[in-house]
Amino acid sequence: MPEIERTGPMLIYQQITDWMRQQISSGIWPEHFRLPSEIDLADELSVSRGTVRKAISQMIDEGILVSIHGKGTFVASTTLEQPLAEQLVAFSEALIERNIPFSTRVLRQELVIPEQRIASLLAAPPKSKVFWLERVRSVRQNPVAYFINIVNPKRCQGIENVDFTRFRLFNTLETHYQLELGWGQRTFQAQAADECIADILNISLNDPVMYMEQLLYLRDGQPIEFSMVWYRGVSFRLSSMVKRGEIRGLNKNTLIIEPS
Repeated sequence: MPEIERTGPMLIYQQITDWMRQQISSGIWPEHFRLPSEIDLADELSVSRGTVRKAISQMIDEGILVSIHGKGTFVASTTLEQPLAEQLVAFSEALIERNIPFSTRVLRQELVIPEQRIASLLAAPPKSKVFWLERVRSVRQNPVAYFINIVNPKRCQGIENVDFTRFRLFNTLETHYQLELGWGQRTFQAQAADECIADILNISLNDPVMYMEQLLYLRDGQPIEFSMVWYRGVSFRLSSMVKRGEIRGLNKNTLIIEPS
């Protein structure tokens, strides 16, 4: 525990933030480390809970710590993580849950006639128009993801007029159009950035990117949105929570011998 100087020029909460930074930089508190509760930290440091809360709030504002409702406060990862196969969570929702501020820039927003593959995936009639939305999402002023979202506008008329610098796509579909999003199918592929992707994500040609395609369905089984997303490779990784289950045809006492 640090020696808190109570009569010096530096405020107590600032001394605590300096100590927390030292804990993180030294590896004592690694990425995803869950901090002790505010009460426990206050007791250990012999300071008020309000002082600890102020120190933690500053670290959260700086993006060094993240607070997840109902789970606690954690040391932030230096890379952004996307759930692989747990819940249908939008990238922006994952950032919001981790209290990571972000900005969105719209590159293109219009109704277009799609290529046959996309029209088929969205069950759109031949030659009918779909809503095409291109955006770049940035964290701490660094572009981390480039999105192309294509929506069948049959159930969301006028979506081309929504200001998507202010509003999020999933939230718009659910709250404004009262659509019930059901499930999605995602595929991931490692790629090398071409000139277009490199320019948009501010990386070098052939730098690694993670490419994702997703087809989103409503609860009634109708496809509503197809997306293509390029994540900056050095800023992104996949995460998945896995659970050990019973293997069909085996019991707990089964010994499996692999051929050599």
